[in-house]
Amino acid sequence: MFRKRVVEKALTELSHRTMVKPESIHSVACLVDLSIMADIELDSYIEELFQIQKNRITTIYYAPKQSKDLSLYRPQFNNRHLHWDGTLLHPMKKKVLSKKYDLLFNFFWKDNLILQSISSQIKAGFRVGYFTTDHRLNDLMLGEENKTAEQFFNTFNSFFSKINTDE
Repeated sequence: MFRKRVVEKALTELSHRTMVKPESIHSVACLVDLSIMADIELDSYIEELFQIQKNRITTIYYAPKQSKDLSLYRPQFNNRHLHWDGTLLHPMKKKVLSKKYDLLFNFFWKDNLILQSISSQIKAGFRVGYFTTDHRLNDLMLGEENKTAEQFFNTFNSFFSKINTDE
């Protein structure tokens, strides 16, 4: 109960921030729920779309439970990493959450306390995700029909290019 209040507070703070569409993309973070997108290579789509190097893309994975089958996906968060007091406990937490990204992709369809917590703590100028999640997490929300990476990035690119960067 307490950790839900902490995450809610972080989401409320996130909703008051100013959305900033970057002029150019130099760094990208992806938060991926492995239950919906375990078999795709997001980096290749992002590299092609933004013409950035692979080392400028950070992918953070989530699986509900730790599994040997998913051990290749690092850094990987699971339900054990959200402490009772609402803080994240993970050895890679500082490395992942201390960077500032131009763009964040939230690849998860349903609200989940740990995914919301991780996403709200990632410092990103512009956030993209599905409309089925908490609206405070994303600046641009795409429909759930964009299930494949190709559909997602095609739809994203058509909308993102039309967003005005002038304030």
